[in-house]
Amino acid sequence: MSDQKPAAAPAGSATNPLGESHEARFLDEIRGLDPAARGKGVIRLHLSRLAPENRDKQNLRNAETVFDDLTRTRSAWLYRLRNSDLMVVFERHENDAAEAAVLKLLKLWERDPLMQKARADARKNRLSSWFDMQADFDKLLTFAMRQAATTEKSTRKTLPELIAKRELHRNNPERGVPITPLELGKAEAALERVDLSSFTRRQPVCAFVEDGKPEIVFTEVFVSIADLRETLMPRTDITANPWLFSHLTQTLDRRVMAQISRREDRTLLRDGFSINVNVSTVLSEEFLAFDDDFAPSSQDVVLEMRIEDIFADPASFAFARDFVMERGYRICIDGLNLNTFPYGDANRLGVAYAKLAWTPDLGAFIGTTQGQEFKQMIRDRKKGRTILARCDSDASVKVGQQLGITLFQGRYVDTVARGR
Repeated sequence: MSDQKPAAAPAGSATNPLGESHEARFLDEIRGLDPAARGKGVIRLHLSRLAPENRDKQNLRNAETVFDDLTRTRSAWLYRLRNSDLMVVFERHENDAAEAAVLKLLKLWERDPLMQKARADARKNRLSSWFDMQADFDKLLTFAMRQAATTEKSTRKTLPELIAKRELHRNNPERGVPITPLELGKAEAALERVDLSSFTRRQPVCAFVEDGKPEIVFTEVFVSIADLRETLMPRTDITANPWLFSHLTQTLDRRVMAQISRREDRTLLRDGFSINVNVSTVLSEEFLAFDDDFAPSSQDVVLEMRIEDIFADPASFAFARDFVMERGYRICIDGLNLNTFPYGDANRLGVAYAKLAWTPDLGAFIGTTQGQEFKQMIRDRKKGRTILARCDSDASVKVGQQLGITLFQGRYVDTVARGR
């Protein structure tokens, strides 16, 4: 293995939206690695060194794709850095496969200035640095700590800023004071007793056929967080802390599954539906009980999982995905925006749908180079896999159609569907 140092992130490079969380996870996993389990190889792919024209989103995705066979079998793990570089940790017996993957990338970018002096040996090029986890452990740990420290420094706020932020929450009646662990416990206890039926909403996902009429594909069943907060914790912002909120939603997952299992809504059961679940929920005993009550092969049951939950633990997601798909469920990646959409590829993640939230910025894409790239991305992911959500007007649907999207959800879509 090479004795190179992991290079620092170059200034001014593009930022990967998943980089901050991946760098923190890379540090946590290195720190927790037992000395006896350090028999692994590590590659750093210096994608930030490529010429700008070779660092578009498609090329960056290609760099991840070459390792799919290894990551799918859990023989390798990918970590994205904020500057778009990749860290690949692989089992030592897969050394030849890792070299073959890097050679594919050398061939892909053979005309890049970075490759002009590259040799045939995959280890001797400026695109990749190779390490031995055992021999280079201290070096890798120092690098991971430096990356995490950079993140902490960039996000650290001064005391006046923290006070101002706290006061903003206190004085904003629509958000309230950020939830605390103590309040989370009280909210979860209340959720076990409250009747969720009055907070449950249904909103269809529709395909617009040629005559402009919507055809319902399935109906999402979800709890209105705003209404629930107004009743249980009116002066608390329950979404302020994403980790505490994620824990709260696991309780909601269980309650919604129990509610549907009672089979009170025959129309819902007949037409197919989706529910929001965490990856950990799918791996729970409550989900097994829910699964015993249903036969997804007889109706369309979609499980919606948020993108940050999926990438927080890719291995657990892959296991959960394979389990539920074997049982007949389908999965939708939820919570995508313009920044994270490139990473929520339904094809690559092996799921049925990816849900993108509508924003007026999409309208500005029409007729631009960026819009054409976005349209091509949707086309590459196959027709009928991308859902445009939060469509509150006819204009949002028309923009989505111009971008090649065929499935829609939102208040406007709901209104049109009910008026069929």
